[in-house]
Amino acid sequence: MTHDRRSIGLAFLAACTTVFTTACGGGGGGDAPPPAAAPACSGQGALPTQTLAYRSVPGVPADQLSLDLVLPRRDAGCPAAPLVVYFHGGGYALGDKAQQVADKIALFTAAGWGFVSVNYRLSPLPVRLDDPLRVRYPVAQGDGAAALRFLADIAGAQGLDRSRLLLLGHSAGAHLAALLATDARFLAAEGLPLAAARCVALLDTEAYDLEALVSGGGDDAQLYQNGVGTEPATLREASPLRHVGPGRSPHWVVTRGLASRQAQARAYVDALTAAGVAATLQVATGLSHAEVNQAVGQAGDTVITPALMAFYGNCVAR
Repeated sequence: MTHDRRSIGLAFLAACTTVFTTACGGGGGGDAPPPAAAPACSGQGALPTQTLAYRSVPGVPADQLSLDLVLPRRDAGCPAAPLVVYFHGGGYALGDKAQQVADKIALFTAAGWGFVSVNYRLSPLPVRLDDPLRVRYPVAQGDGAAALRFLADIAGAQGLDRSRLLLLGHSAGAHLAALLATDARFLAAEGLPLAAARCVALLDTEAYDLEALVSGGGDDAQLYQNGVGTEPATLREASPLRHVGPGRSPHWVVTRGLASRQAQARAYVDALTAAGVAATLQVATGLSHAEVNQAVGQAGDTVITPALMAFYGNCVAR
């Protein structure tokens, strides 16, 4: 069975409309006038991309602290739209907000939602573990929190619902999103509660426990040491698994690959569940690390997109 981007978005909106109509009631006296035609709150294409600076730091190029915001084209009278906030991957060493977003924009704006892709400061290649001036944790995480605060501040003027910010991250971006959703210090520094991230979708990272990751060695271990640090105390502090507790937002976690990689994701989901947090693990058998991200909104995808939209659909409806 295949799904195109618009049919997935419209099917979700139809379900939500049914729930809303039932909850609000209908019928009544026979003299009541017929209801006015509801606006079409599904997307009718995307408005032009807005590139916005979410913070300014002396000496840092503006593009590193900017985001690309795309709003859905909808009829007048629609309620404020949810916003999917995407953090790209790249091991904290590379990547950009413009990469792998075309299908995501089409998918989420078809559902009548906004989409934003966020840049944050990186620790570029080559790896330099001995450089004390290297940009490292918690710089990127602070940038991510500042971006969420900026988006909450402008939400009303953009026709967005600041109470429905939906996080999405891939690889290192998933690690970043997981920290924003579990370590309350980052959002608190921007005057936001953990609940500001309404729900969290994480695409294929193995960095839930950085001590365990680094102890296993390999290229990924070096990348995270380069972007986070080498001290055991820092690695523990930068591990989302260490910050799991009650009151965290619902999670949908995708994993794949080696058993050790899947074990990291499973331990994180198990910890969330034990803390009373709604969390689901999906194993994307047969997909590569890059393909998990590329699948979001991809025509014909039956593995990632339908499950992601179902998760977000339940999230925005609650």
